Amino acid sequence: MKPYGRARAEVSRAFAQGDVRVAVYGLGKMGLPLAACFAQAGARVTGVDVDRAVVKAVAAGRCHVAGEPGLPEAVASAVREGTLTATTDGVAAARAADVHVILVPTLLTPRKRPDLRAVEAVAKTIARGIEPGSLVVQESTLPPGTTDGPLVSWLSDKRARPGRDVGLAFCPERTASGRALRDITESYPKVVGGLDEASAEAAAGIYEVVNKKGVLVVSSARVAEAVKVFEGVYRDVNIALANELAAYCEGIGIDAMEAIRAANTQPYSHLHTPGAGVGGHCIPVYPYFVMGRTPTPLLATARKVNDAMPAHAVLLLKEGLSRHGRALRGAKILLLGLAYRGGVAETRYSPGVWRCE
Repeated sequence: MKPYGRARAEVSRAFAQGDVRVAVYGLGKMGLPLAACFAQAGARVTGVDVDRAVVKAVAAGRCHVAGEPGLPEAVASAVREGTLTATTDGVAAARAADVHVILVPTLLTPRKRPDLRAVEAVAKTIARGIEPGSLVVQESTLPPGTTDGPLVSWLSDKRARPGRDVGLAFCPERTASGRALRDITESYPKVVGGLDEASAEAAAGIYEVVNKKGVLVVSSARVAEAVKVFEGVYRDVNIALANELAAYCEGIGIDAMEAIRAANTQPYSHLHTPGAGVGGHCIPVYPYFVMGRTPTPLLATARKVNDAMPAHAVLLLKEGLSRHGRALRGAKILLLGLAYRGGVAETRYSPGVWRCE
């Protein structure tokens, strides 16, 4: 069933009954869990990826994403039951699908500008096969103003233009590595922002079946884009504050963590944990999705503070060695852990692999 223009309850019912065909573009660490959750909820899902090895693994019921509890079993079960398939042919998947979900990486260029080339490529692929009445859902994080701007242009086709012939909604992923299935289905409500009311209605009908916490429909796709970016920016700025306070504590000879823990017993204090920097595919990236349009000196300062922390950690190491009569040069250092946080198998933007530039 094509969901655009249908009532939310009708979309939910059709989705749960297996009458909605979904194509998920991007079978990475967030896309594969989403595809599995859709299949578990009743939809017929085709996963699309440019990596042939990934497609081959998923089509055989194997999970290539490590460290996600329950995901290998969910993928194997969905493939065995015939509710999940995989392909590299995005155009064919677009022709067959009623709902198209884009969940590919959005990172930064070397000059720290938003890199949306993967989203653009997928959107143009979908445009070659999409049929009227379909719904496109963008889950990858975007700079506010992208969905109702460039994305509309990339998706537009003579047969199907977003907001007129097909629906378009921004419904950001709000998941963390190591807990993807739980976050998709029960941790937080799903934020939904449509290009128009009909798009929001159709998207809400789908996600309220998948997410036990329900959906939070906001007034526009642009608001939904801002929600996702703000979540990451808040954490980056908070960590920068914690890092500055930790440096201050070093200077006056007190334990920063003791002070922060005590401060956070007051309900209006939510200081994060200081550390050697900020990594991962989200927090050090999303401030740049906001910076530039208007003056954002606080965000720029937070980025500088957090980017400087690996060097500060090396300085502390040097001082510690010096107290024991050892020099940093020539010392043998055991570094336990390179991931950007504990319990995940990922080093993207990790301060653990920091180098002088």
